[in-house]
Amino acid sequence: MSSIATPPVSPSRHRLKLSALITLVLAMALVTLGSLWLVQEQARQLALPTLHNELWQAYQIDNEMNHLLDAAHSLRKGELDSDDLVVRIQVLRSLTQSLERHHLFDFLPESQSITQGTLDQIIGLSRDWDARARWGDPQGVRQLAEEIHQRLPQLLKPMHEVMVASKISLANKIDAKRQLLHRCFIGLGWTLLGLLLGGALLVSRLVSDYRKARTLSHNLAELNQHLEQRVSERTAELSEGQALLRQILDASPSDVALISDDGKQVHFVNQRLRQRLELDASSDFSLSRLFSNAREALHFSEALQARQRLDGWETQLAGTEPYWGVVSGRVLEYHGRPALLIWSYDISLRKQMEQELLVLATTDALTGLNNRHAFLQRAGELFKSAERFDQPCTLLMLDIDHFKAINDNHGHQSGDEVLARLGELLRQVLREVDIIGRLGGEEFAALLTQTDRCDALQVAERLRLSAEALALNGADGQQLGITLSVGLAERRPAEPLEGVLARADSALYRAKAEGRNRTAQAVD
Repeated sequence: MSSIATPPVSPSRHRLKLSALITLVLAMALVTLGSLWLVQEQARQLALPTLHNELWQAYQIDNEMNHLLDAAHSLRKGELDSDDLVVRIQVLRSLTQSLERHHLFDFLPESQSITQGTLDQIIGLSRDWDARARWGDPQGVRQLAEEIHQRLPQLLKPMHEVMVASKISLANKIDAKRQLLHRCFIGLGWTLLGLLLGGALLVSRLVSDYRKARTLSHNLAELNQHLEQRVSERTAELSEGQALLRQILDASPSDVALISDDGKQVHFVNQRLRQRLELDASSDFSLSRLFSNAREALHFSEALQARQRLDGWETQLAGTEPYWGVVSGRVLEYHGRPALLIWSYDISLRKQMEQELLVLATTDALTGLNNRHAFLQRAGELFKSAERFDQPCTLLMLDIDHFKAINDNHGHQSGDEVLARLGELLRQVLREVDIIGRLGGEEFAALLTQTDRCDALQVAERLRLSAEALALNGADGQQLGITLSVGLAERRPAEPLEGVLARADSALYRAKAEGRNRTAQAVD
C-alpha cells in the first residue's frame, strides 16, 4: 500500500502554529475594522455641509457690515425705518455668532493677534448692538445708528485683513487635511497589502491542509480497505475457531454451559450436559435445572457475581438421578456483555469412596460400632451441647468378664463372634441418639444422652441381664455364656469428657473387683 510519509508534528509545535494562525486572523480583523472606521470617519467629515465655510462667513460679515453702515446713514437721513436697522443688526449678529468658538486662524504660519483682535472686536460690537436694539424704539435705534456710523468705518479695512488671513488659514488647513488624507491612503494601501499577504498565508495554509486532508483521506481509504480485508479474514478465523471450540467443548468430559449474567439468554450448552439434563434445546437450560436444590443455585449465582470466579463448589446436581458434582464458574465478556461460564463434572464415585473411607476410619470392623477415635470425637461434641444447655448425660463402661478364657478355650473365632453379638445387643437395647463404641479388645462404652444416674442404672442392668441371657455356641460347638461388668458415671457441671471416662473406668474396675457380672457407680 502506497502512502506519503509525513514527519510527525509535536503537540507543542502544533499548538504554536495554531496560536500564530489565530493571532494572524485576529490582527487582520482588527486592522480591517480600524481601516473601515477611518474611512467612514473621513467620509463623514467630508460630507459635512459646513465644511471649510469660514472664508464664506468672513465675506458675508464684511458684506453685512457695509449694509449695516448704509442702513445707519439712511436712518440718519430719515430715509429708513428704525426697525429695518434692527433687522440689519440681527443679521450681523447671526453671522458673527457662528465664529465665536471657531478657531479661524489656527493654520496661519505666524500668530495673527491683531487680526484675531479685529474679529473679536466685531463680534463683541455685534453682540452689544444686538442686545441694545429694540423693536419700536426709534430713539434708542437712532443712538445705535450714530454709534455704528462712528465705529464701523474704522473696522472695514481691518475686516479685509481678517478675510485675507482666513483665506490663508483655510488654504493651509485644506493642505494639512490633504496631507492627512494622503497619509491615510498610504496607510490603507499598506493595510490592504498586509491583508493581501495575510489572506495569501491563510489560503496557502488552507491549500496545504486540503492537500494533507486528501492525502490522509486516500491513506484512510486504503487502510479501511486493508482493515476490511483483515476483518473478513479474522472473522473467518474466528468462525473456524468457534466451530473448533464447540467441537472441543462437546467432546469435553465436563459439562459446560455459557449463559448471560442474568440467566435469561443461553449462549451455549455442550451435548453432554444436554443429555444429562434431558434438554430438548440449549435454550431450556438454567442454573435451577443444573442444581438439585433451587436455593443452592441461587447461592452459587450470587457468590459467582460477587467474586467473579468460583472453583470447587461441591453440591448435588440434577439429572436423571441426583448426583454429586463439582461446579466452577467465571464471569467474562461475551459479545460485549457480561456472561457466566459454568462447567461441572461428576464426583459421585469419589464421594462414594470418601464415604467408605469415612466408615472405615470411624467404625469398628468387627462390631459395626464407633471405634475409639470416633466415639471420643462424637462424645466430646455431645458433652459440649450438654454443658451449653445444662442437660444430664451418663457414661457406661462395659467389659466382658473372662473374655481371655473364651479365646483360649474356644478359639479367637468364637471370641470374635461374642464381640459381634454384644455389638448387636447394644444397638438393640440402646437408643439411636446414644453414642456407642468399642474402645478396644472386649471393652465397650455408651454415652446416654439426657439420662441421669437413676435411669442410666436401669439401662445398665437391662444390658447386663440381656447379655447374660444370650445363647451362644462356640466354633467347637460348645455352648458359651457371657456376663458383663459395668461402670457408671454421670456428668458433672463443667467436667470434661476425660474426667467422666476416668470415673466410669474406676467404677468398672470396682465392679470386677467385687465379683464381676454387676454394675458399679462412680463415687462422688
